Amino acid sequence: MVRGGIVQFVLGVFALFAASNAAASEQTGPLSLMTTSQGLGENYQIGQKVFQQTCAGCHNASGGRAPQPSVLRAMRPDVIYKALTQGVMKPVASSLSDAERIAVSEYLAERKMVSAKDVAPPFMCPAKHARFDRMAPPTYAGWGFDLANSHAVSAKAAGLTRADLGKLKLKWAYGFADSNRARSQPSLAAGAIFMGSHNGHILALDRETGCERWRYEAKAEVRTAVVIEPWQRGDSKADPLAFFGDLAGNVYAVRAFTGEPVWTVRGDTHNVAIITGTPALYDGTLFVPISSMEENSAADPNYPCCTFRGSVVALDARTGKEKWRTWLVGEPQQRKDESGKTEHGPSGVAVWNTPAVDPRRGLIYFATGDNYTQPATELSDAVIALDMKTGAIRWSHQAIEGDAWNVGCFISSDNCPDDAGPDFDFGAGVILTRTRGGRDVVLAGQKAGITYAFDADSGEQVWKRRVGRGGLAGGVLFGIASQNGRLYAPVSDFGEIADKTHPAMPGLNAVDVTSGDLLWSAPMANVCRPDQVACLPGISSPPTATPGFVLAGADDGHLRAYAPDSGEVLLDLDLTTPFATVNGVEAKGGAMSGGAAPIVDGGQIIVASGYGHAMKMAGNVLLVYEKQ
Repeated sequence: MVRGGIVQFVLGVFALFAASNAAASEQTGPLSLMTTSQGLGENYQIGQKVFQQTCAGCHNASGGRAPQPSVLRAMRPDVIYKALTQGVMKPVASSLSDAERIAVSEYLAERKMVSAKDVAPPFMCPAKHARFDRMAPPTYAGWGFDLANSHAVSAKAAGLTRADLGKLKLKWAYGFADSNRARSQPSLAAGAIFMGSHNGHILALDRETGCERWRYEAKAEVRTAVVIEPWQRGDSKADPLAFFGDLAGNVYAVRAFTGEPVWTVRGDTHNVAIITGTPALYDGTLFVPISSMEENSAADPNYPCCTFRGSVVALDARTGKEKWRTWLVGEPQQRKDESGKTEHGPSGVAVWNTPAVDPRRGLIYFATGDNYTQPATELSDAVIALDMKTGAIRWSHQAIEGDAWNVGCFISSDNCPDDAGPDFDFGAGVILTRTRGGRDVVLAGQKAGITYAFDADSGEQVWKRRVGRGGLAGGVLFGIASQNGRLYAPVSDFGEIADKTHPAMPGLNAVDVTSGDLLWSAPMANVCRPDQVACLPGISSPPTATPGFVLAGADDGHLRAYAPDSGEVLLDLDLTTPFATVNGVEAKGGAMSGGAAPIVDGGQIIVASGYGHAMKMAGNVLLVYEKQ
């Protein structure tokens, strides 16, 4: 998610339901803020009771090793059940009946545990489509398409021109079972589409038919892209690895041609650490951004907030061994407030986004989130350059000082920092590019609704340009793109903010990379139908730039193509309808609000649709369009 402050996860939840749940005095802990039984029926109440009586003492604590409830929600219920019956939690759950173990597993995961007889069988490939093509190394280098994170595709690679947009037809659709969101960006290699899912499955799908070449089951939802290790075209001995992270904080390496596991490590031992930004791979090193759910945990007034420290960790790609780690906030200190309540600080400074890699300077660049508690620190809400060999900070530029905020501020919890907010952190990945004069700059987009350019050598601010109003879930959220001297900045502007000086400006914008001048703005009309629950105007996900058009998936479930020189809408596809899928799973599109950009390659458009979080439309489909 890349998100830029956890509020994008929970804004709708707390805005609509926090007050009534907080009033229910018999419910304690973060899970009392769950908004719905999610169709669990009696098991919701049973599971809630079991959790409070048996589990909350450890899982609601900040200092222990037990995962926080916010992390458990990202796991599949069957994974939690297995831990209770066969794994590390078996002794603790020994006094529970099997029905109680099922109930608490479903309660924590917020969904039903599907029995084996009810699971749709995998749509496995016949031999003809199961083979991986060693003549087709990875099309793009990770989440940003290239090491610079440009999210740009050449005309040759795209295989589509502006004139071709009207000739697109749906080739096939794949439905993600037991899912209401599809937030992992597809990756292409060896004739396959690699992608993670809400239900924790990693899939290698045949690009021609959508059948499954293999699947791997992670421990929790995977929202990162799957990064494929490159190989020499035609290398008959190539055995590349595939890398990804999950929302329980695990980082994985599996064999790209088989799905066989190679190694799994925790990105951070903190009990709310998660992986939302896709790791960046370069020269045998995996650069992993570490974010967390503790900003959410702080909504519980009894939670001793906060101890998470954001970091970037460099792992050996072949072994998973840690090479170095750079902490972005100092060791939290315990103190008492005026009422005698224990609190901790400083904390926070999560990294929600994928680093950009600069081989010439030996640097990686990324942007950071806010602090969760006071004191606010100098690396929050900042763009940072690290030495890729040592992790040493070469430069940093803080866009906004003093930004300490957590979800407790929604319900006036004691955990809300004094002088809180404005929660204007960076969720979007930065881009390394060059101006017309030959100056290398790092582009960034912020939830404040502001875009920036910083000098790649010094971090000096070159320019800044407002493109949106900004807000807790507004401004630039998950990503930007750049091509041919233009920065393409999507804007959500969903939600309220204290400063209403600027009007909401959802849509897409183009900014001149050299001067920072606004070249054009394409505001988005509200086309949501009365029957569409949680439909909103705005663009949260990163766009994909080609010379002929800029493609962007929106919060209203539409996929649109814009003219790069004017912002004119050239194509508008409503993806919110149900689709017949090749694997027989019921599926429809929804909001495209996460870190997944649409893929344009070889005459195809490949897009994942559905968010199902924070008042955004659910969906569970992968769509492949092709020029006819």
